[in-house]
Order: sequence, then C-alpha cells, then structure tokens
Amino acid sequence: MSTENEKQTESIPTCGICEAIVVDDDTKVICTYEPCSKLTCLSCIQKMIEVMFSQPTLNYPFKCGSCLQIVDQRIIHEIIVKQRQYEKYVACIFPLYWAKDCLDQNEILAQCPFCPYFEIYTIDACPLHFFTCQHPSCGKKSCLICLHAVDDTNESIHQSYCVELRTYKKMIEKAIESGSQQHCPYCQLTGIKDDGCTHMVCQRCKCNWCYLCGMKENECKVGNNVQPSLSAHNEDWESNEGRCPMSLISIHELDIRWPENDQDCLEYFHRYRTVSHLFNVLKLIGEEKFNEVNQYFGIIDASGYTVQEIKDYENRIFIDYTSKGNE
Repeated sequence: MSTENEKQTESIPTCGICEAIVVDDDTKVICTYEPCSKLTCLSCIQKMIEVMFSQPTLNYPFKCGSCLQIVDQRIIHEIIVKQRQYEKYVACIFPLYWAKDCLDQNEILAQCPFCPYFEIYTIDACPLHFFTCQHPSCGKKSCLICLHAVDDTNESIHQSYCVELRTYKKMIEKAIESGSQQHCPYCQLTGIKDDGCTHMVCQRCKCNWCYLCGMKENECKVGNNVQPSLSAHNEDWESNEGRCPMSLISIHELDIRWPENDQDCLEYFHRYRTVSHLFNVLKLIGEEKFNEVNQYFGIIDASGYTVQEIKDYENRIFIDYTSKGNE
C-alpha cells in the first residue's frame, strides 16, 4: 500500500524535458495530446523559442519535447510578447505560412539568419548551401545549414563540413522521433499508447501486438509447446526474460527503478527507447561527430537529453530481472 508521502511525491508535476518541478503558478505549456499531457517549463519554452529563431523552417510550429506533437501556441505567443520579440517572431513565421500556399514543389524558401530577408529558390542539380542577403542594411553571406556567417576563406570548409553534419543531424532527428513513438510491426503505423496495458490492436490493420517488445502476437515469446498469444506472452514474465507484463506498472514490483503509475512508466519506456536509438547513432558516427552536431545545432540539449546519458546507455539494463523488487 502506498504511503501518503509516496502519493504526494507521485503527484508533483515536472517538466517533460528537464524534469524540473512545475508548480501551479508557473508559466508552462501543457501538451494537448491526451496520452502524453506532459508539461514544459518556462525555461525550456524559452530555449525552444531561441532555437526557433535560429532555425524557423526546422523548429516551427512548437512541439512537445516528450511526444513531438504540436502544442498550444498561445502561451508561447504570450511569452514572446513579454520578451518584446513579437515583431521578430512575425518576421520569422510569416514566410513559413506564405510558403505553404505559394511555393511549387521544386521551390524552397531561403531566409537570412541575421534579418527577416528571404528569397525563393528553384531546386536544381546544384543544391543551395550559401545565401547572400540582399537587404540594404544586412548584406551578410551565410551557410544555410549551420546559419553562421561565411566569407571567402571558409566557404569550402562549410561546403563539406556542414553538409556532413546535416546528414548526422537528420539521423539524430529520426532517432528521437522513432524513440518517442512505437510502431505496429504489421503496417508500421506509429503512435503512443494511452493506457497501461501492453496489449495493442492496431487501429489501421486490426492486428494484435505487444507494445513493450514490439513483437507480433504470433511471434511473441511464450513457453514451449504453447500457442503464441499475448496472454501466453505475459505468463511468468518475471522469471522469463523476453516475455512482457500485461501492464507497465507491474514492472515496478520486479524492478524499483521503474515508476509506479502508467503515465510515468510510459515516459520511462520511451526515454529508454529514445536513448537506445541515439546510442546507435553515436556508435555509428562516433562520439566526436556526435558532440559536434550537438554543439552546432543544439539538437540533443533542446530535446531534453544529454550526451553523457546517451553514452551511459551501454551499461543500462531495460528491466532488471535479478532484483525481485530488491527484497
């Protein structure tokens, strides 16, 4: 039975990105996607705004740091107004709204990172890497990948180095997106579950599968000479690594590192899953390049993870089957 102190601890709301405690009077954004409903604190919102100003085409509209669903923009607009940055904000997003309706498929919107000036370019055999602003009060030449100023002495460096880092950045973005969701093993429909049961029925193809291990029902691990089913997959899972519990909260009874409520368990699961995907990218491109991508684009920091956390994944255990609740 939970004690009163445990109940109070469980009810303390925290930021879904940095895990800072968020009280009722704090300025915050609440994810409107019901299976998530995570909070984003003021500090993380301000970082999101900074990242958006640096790369509006990639970071607008604002998204929840936990599930990547688009959040209610009104609170963020109020913060931007209080910071007296609304004119800058409008200058950033106006071209994005305009481009949706006006650009052809072979056209892109190129915007100067130092002022509101933008141009339309037709995509051809030569990709656009550099942008020379034609605004009378600006005139800066910039790299459209890293958004830094470029001159004749370092143009060739940007040409090769930034293109390489952009490729790695896309790999990291894909890892974060895939880790924050789970996909049906039959038709690949992605989403986030909205309750604690691990039994899934795909809304698209109506097939059954396990949310925790991601296996099809007819391929789930079960006992010898047992017909595969999700129920059989759940039997004696505590003593059979590879089988899964029917509910996520059951894991806490075996491994106390796991939370005691459905929503926190779901967040724990997806954080572990995302870190594992990011670790695979780190091993593939190397720690040096991984760090460079984060330093250049701030993509790991802005997503609520740390490079050290990702490096430590190699020593982490998903479910500790030996602990038995540390009894």
